[in-house]
Amino acid sequence: MKKNILNIVLIILVFGLSFTFFPFSPAAEQIDLPRVEAMPNEPSPYVLRDWKKTGRDYIHFSLDETKQGEHLPLMQWLNESNGWKMFFLPSYVGLKEPKTEAINAMALVASGALLGLDMTDFNGTDFVKLTSDYFYCPSEGMYSNDQGGCGTPEFWYKILPNLLFYQISDLHPQRHDLKTKVLRIADQLHQASLSLGGSKEPWAIPEYEHWSFDFAKMESRNDRAWKEAGSAGAFAWMSYMAFSAGGEPKHLDTADWAMEYLSRRDISKNPLYEIMLRYAPITAARMNAELGRNYDLHKMLLWCTGVSDGRYGWGVISDAPWGDYDCDGLAGSTTDTNGYAFTMNTFQAASTSVPVVRYDQRYARTIGKWMLNLINAARLFYANGLPGDLQDNQAWCDAYDPNYCVAYEGLRKHAIENNAKRPYATGDAIRNGLPNNIGLYGSSHVGFLAALVEPTNVEKILQLDCLATDFYHKPAYPTYLYYNPFDDTKTVKIDLGASSFDLYDSVTHTFIARNVSNAYEFKMAPDEAMILVLTPPEGKVSYQKNKLLIDEVVIDYRNEGKQSGAKAFDDDME
Repeated sequence: MKKNILNIVLIILVFGLSFTFFPFSPAAEQIDLPRVEAMPNEPSPYVLRDWKKTGRDYIHFSLDETKQGEHLPLMQWLNESNGWKMFFLPSYVGLKEPKTEAINAMALVASGALLGLDMTDFNGTDFVKLTSDYFYCPSEGMYSNDQGGCGTPEFWYKILPNLLFYQISDLHPQRHDLKTKVLRIADQLHQASLSLGGSKEPWAIPEYEHWSFDFAKMESRNDRAWKEAGSAGAFAWMSYMAFSAGGEPKHLDTADWAMEYLSRRDISKNPLYEIMLRYAPITAARMNAELGRNYDLHKMLLWCTGVSDGRYGWGVISDAPWGDYDCDGLAGSTTDTNGYAFTMNTFQAASTSVPVVRYDQRYARTIGKWMLNLINAARLFYANGLPGDLQDNQAWCDAYDPNYCVAYEGLRKHAIENNAKRPYATGDAIRNGLPNNIGLYGSSHVGFLAALVEPTNVEKILQLDCLATDFYHKPAYPTYLYYNPFDDTKTVKIDLGASSFDLYDSVTHTFIARNVSNAYEFKMAPDEAMILVLTPPEGKVSYQKNKLLIDEVVIDYRNEGKQSGAKAFDDDME
């Protein structure tokens, strides 16, 4: 014991560093993403919206049948005969057409669950059960966006309802009937992949360069000039999640085909289009970490933070401020009115990106920086984020949405009719004859962002939950991403409550503290990120190839060559 104490003292004297923060091994190399680097470290003006309150307010507001006023209540019931009913949630405020989109209603159910609301008994209704109403296409074995959605819609409209259903299933593991459907949908994805040219013996990669796919006829559709090869990202994610849930080898084959397709694809042919490709990086990161694959995660992140070659201008906003506001990090079009970001796409971009760092901490800094910009700018989707002359429908929001929890469909760099109005909260509904550009179909995805975000004691240093949207993940301890955007060291507090934890930073591969509880302070170097894993105190350390485990739970998937450092800390603390 005396020898161990002397060793610790010697280390402190030699390096002149606090014992708690001494990195026993080199920190993980940090890899930049160019469009993120073009964003400011400190977005300005900076306002952190209370995202969890916004999300919960939205769920309650949109499902409140007692609301009175223009275009209210938002939710209505359809087809109540014979004891069956379906809830109608308009895509835009003021839309009276009696149909509801799955990408709206199913996203709302997922958001509620992500925010801790019981969507199996919300206002006395099992909204999880009601999502089965979107299983419009039994001949295809798939969920659909609406009643007319069998066979014909473009790829992302066809796939996204099924992807949302997967997430609802994972958020309700007690509902075994949902898991059964997940595996059946994965079977359809496998059959579709075979039809697209996939083969196991000999190994052959499907071709996803199509406008859509008819799952009843098992044939590709090319009804329009554009292609949506980003569907491979959704095929991969859904199939790997099904494999994680059920262990079927054919589902892993489907995921491998799709990941290999994207890894082989020329980097100059970015297939980003709407949502589906955004599920490729998290799938690549997980398969690389969990299975030892070597899929091109960096290329997929470049695509998802860049500008598409498949849909003109589609990508992530990264340019000078829009008027007086930094709007970097939002997702949508970089060219429509010189920039047109969408609520749904932005919320989904956040949810798919934060979990990546659990599996590959080399992207902790760049994703932390991107999220700081995105989370700050996303407040501008809401009526209380901008002055009245920079939005379409402030009067309705002031009168009927006192918590300002329903968002606009999107945010333009400037108003279409007035280039001086920058930025401008708006949408496409009014131009198409509807009375309002407040868009529920985007607002309903709020939980995918809100579940990630907590403030810390330091403004602009956020605590991002890396597990919240890491669906179907293996057993894991609480894991948080932090990014310090400042040019000086900051002291950050984490509230651990009464329980005790050891704190492991996977960026430096170091335990920074042992057996701590309540409000614990740690230091963050300038322009650097940390990923803190809250592990059980005095847990048993073990290794599996490149993985570091505590009590048989992985806390570091890229610990190659770093074992001596973590073990040294562990030995010296005994």
